[in-house]
Amino acid sequence: MIKSDALIAALKKLTFLVSLVLLSSCHRDPSGELVLFDFESDTELDHLSWSCHTLYSLSSDHATHGAKSLKLELFPSDYPGLIPILAVKDWQGFKELCFDVYNPTKNMVRIVVRIDDRKDYPDYDDRYNKSFILKPGSNHLSIPLDTLVASGTKRHLNLAQIHRLFIFMANPEKKTTLYIDSIKVLKK
Repeated sequence: MIKSDALIAALKKLTFLVSLVLLSSCHRDPSGELVLFDFESDTELDHLSWSCHTLYSLSSDHATHGAKSLKLELFPSDYPGLIPILAVKDWQGFKELCFDVYNPTKNMVRIVVRIDDRKDYPDYDDRYNKSFILKPGSNHLSIPLDTLVASGTKRHLNLAQIHRLFIFMANPEKKTTLYIDSIKVLKK
């Protein structure tokens, strides 16, 4: 009994410490923005879901917030891209999701943003999906949160429980490199 009590106490401490680490990866500033990811340290790489056909690394190239950005190398496959693990799932009171993407190619590149407000992985018709065309060079994307509606049902997503954010390419024919920085939600 004593061993199990000590184990439970140790698990509670560990859970508390993990929560602190996750919350420290995002921060609010007085201007009303909540920075979800700014890719300034290797610890942020631990908050990404790693998958085949996508390589992540920190880069000093094309940073828009701080000194570093996230370099994404997307290889030909179905849906390579960025899947950050969100520490803050309640986006109520915020007005828009913003992030910066640098496209180093000479061509337009199409990316897709997907947002889920359910723990399970909802079908296409029951989640937010939108394509964006990236011009060569710097791109600033801004998505008003009041436009987050499910693709098929047209229901508004529940901003109190945003479970997943995906930024990806659909079926790229060749390797594509992009740089992403300053993923945040704003009150403005």
